[in-house]
Amino acid sequence: MRCVLCLVVLACLASSSRASSLNALFNRIDENRNGLISVAEFGSFYCASAANAKCQSPAGRARALQQVEGRLKQLDTDRSGQLSFAEFAPDQVADPVLPGPQQVHLAVTQDPTEMVVMWVTRDVTKTTTVRYGTKSGVYGSSAAGTYDTYNAGVFGWKGWVHTVSLSGLQTSTRYFYQAGTDGDWSQEFSFVTGSATPNPSDTLTYAVVADMGTRIPMGYAVTNQIIADTKKEQYALVIHAGDVCYAGTGSTDEFEEIWDVWGDQVQDLAANVPYMFAPGNHEHYYNWSSYMTRFRMPSEQCGGFGNFWYSIDYGTTHFVFFSTEHPYDVGSPQRTWLDQDLTKAVANRAQRPWIIAVGHRPMYNSDTDEWGAHSPGSTIQVELDPVFKNYGIDLYINGHMHMYERVHPVFNGTVAQTGNDYVNPGATAHVTQATAGVFQDSSFVNPQPAWSANRNNRFGYGKMTINGTHLHYTYLHQDDGSVLDEFSIEKW
Repeated sequence: MRCVLCLVVLACLASSSRASSLNALFNRIDENRNGLISVAEFGSFYCASAANAKCQSPAGRARALQQVEGRLKQLDTDRSGQLSFAEFAPDQVADPVLPGPQQVHLAVTQDPTEMVVMWVTRDVTKTTTVRYGTKSGVYGSSAAGTYDTYNAGVFGWKGWVHTVSLSGLQTSTRYFYQAGTDGDWSQEFSFVTGSATPNPSDTLTYAVVADMGTRIPMGYAVTNQIIADTKKEQYALVIHAGDVCYAGTGSTDEFEEIWDVWGDQVQDLAANVPYMFAPGNHEHYYNWSSYMTRFRMPSEQCGGFGNFWYSIDYGTTHFVFFSTEHPYDVGSPQRTWLDQDLTKAVANRAQRPWIIAVGHRPMYNSDTDEWGAHSPGSTIQVELDPVFKNYGIDLYINGHMHMYERVHPVFNGTVAQTGNDYVNPGATAHVTQATAGVFQDSSFVNPQPAWSANRNNRFGYGKMTINGTHLHYTYLHQDDGSVLDEFSIEKW
């Protein structure tokens, strides 16, 4: 159900091009426009914006409101029982609708000498340029690009998305850069290019997230956690297994400003570490217009399709990103591509021994919600479990169910190995890492299935390190960085 008062509020806000996205989000939640958010308003917006089936039953709505109340109490510093804007957004970032480049983010291609830089501006511009070099503040090179826009959302979107592809870069090199339009330049960011050939002794680190969102409740906090960690060590990529910002208001509509809030939220991460996506069900609005325009995944280089299915080689790993939101049965375009891509990956296993699949919906998951869709005998298990077994997929990263769950290496419901150290397991391990910010699920199937190794519902992200023989995965708690689960896979 769409919140009618919220639509009226946003209609007023849309008339002001300088209204900040966070203010727009706050006012959309604040139905009575008294400058304060109550538990009821918070809960109403959450259930509507997430198109959350869990809210449809009285028991489900009660659980959701319990989490909403807990989150509001965390933010309610003056203990008034309501949130002011200062409490809602104490670390408010720069206004995403001001002029100049903003929401800067990176994506890799299949060529380690290339990097894609994208950003958003409020106004149409005459130039789209990235200037860059290997020394901070010294930009000896520049590249021009293109810009585009789209029309979607309850009240549309007024902005432009800029894309510049950098080529001819040196491999394994740090570059410093600025994004610019018509003489307005972003702050300086940097990135490190991939290696020319995989080195089995090199260990690369990846951040893994899914189901993030913005301020409802903790997407920004998990983002800040990862940003802090990337300042301590170099991360190669961010892997986001679907459900990006939760801009939807129900089954058909979305508010584009929430995409802007999210883009601003992740800029200090995504502008320094390439950010790669698999699509989730919450990106489908308006024929995927926002998701398809704001990001550029390298599908053209591998025969994939849009930002939906594609693959990349990075370090000693072949990553295959696919869409659980499109047909994947035998004979479908996606399944045909998957077979072709994975056949090549298997043939190249001497160079890149690891194959990791990334999709949104889990194959095995013991959340009580949608249990029949993510357990042995479900469509995704029947269709894709044999594919994963046939091509020797080492790990499947997914989201959708708002929890963390590690699944032992398993095929057709039969566990290949147990414990925390899997050595040549001969089956695919699975990780649901949907703990990046949205309210967490709290009801699990009991008794716990034999294939379920660890399950948790606390906020955080996955840190994955990989070299030629070892993959180590750690689930880190957002609150204090403590380890909530860890496991390894070894190849000999």
